[in-house]
Amino acid sequence: MLASLLPGFRDVRSALVAGYMWFCAGWLLIGHYHPPSAGLLGKPALELLELFGTGGRLAAISVLCLLIGEVTGTLVQSVFFQLSVAYLRRLTPERLDPRPRGPLTVFRPLSSRALSRVRDRMRREHRRHQDSTTSDATPRGEDQHEVDRRTLDAVREVLYMSPRLIVAKPELYAEFSRIKGESEFRDAILLPLPVLAVAVCADLSAPGWVKALLLAGTVIADGYLFAQARQRFRQAHSLISHSIADGTIRSAAIADWESSIAPGER
Repeated sequence: MLASLLPGFRDVRSALVAGYMWFCAGWLLIGHYHPPSAGLLGKPALELLELFGTGGRLAAISVLCLLIGEVTGTLVQSVFFQLSVAYLRRLTPERLDPRPRGPLTVFRPLSSRALSRVRDRMRREHRRHQDSTTSDATPRGEDQHEVDRRTLDAVREVLYMSPRLIVAKPELYAEFSRIKGESEFRDAILLPLPVLAVAVCADLSAPGWVKALLLAGTVIADGYLFAQARQRFRQAHSLISHSIADGTIRSAAIADWESSIAPGER
């Protein structure tokens, strides 16, 4: 039962922590630059807050922070996901070796090892397909372009295939969810962390060099979190790629080949 609750807890943790960071940063910045007037809230609002009590106010703030964190975290993750999709779109059968270079390389969703294993699986499927569709007298050779094209088709499915693990191998899906949750947590706090650091420095009574040091440390920490998030994202989806290579789940590219092979020859 606890294992089934953990994925949901990880989702709430990411959104809640990010939301509280945004809330604290906003509170400090607004309080520093635009302090609210004493009569900002009317009597009905004050009575409502009094009715809620301390616990109710904390619960309301937590819900608000959860919503803020969920929205901002989802936006960041969506942008990074689309950048990973854009990287895969840049791949072509001719550019699997070497892979394309550039800023999008940071967002590649699987490791070189995982890509190599998927290609090996496609190579084996290609040979089986040849054995089943050609006679013994027909010369056979490896069509590397076709193998790479099928490999690319399978790799482009990796970002969308995790639900298949729920049925095929639940324990593997749990591991995928754990690693991806770590990536999402780091993505969720990437933006609010430097904003919170700026807000703290604005209210901090310290020499300028201390504030500069704090901001520099925050930038370094943020860069480290970004690198870790990309590494975890790559690790999670490499797990999917290895599952394709092992035959735990089937990609459409493999299914197309297998559909043309007689059942007795598989």
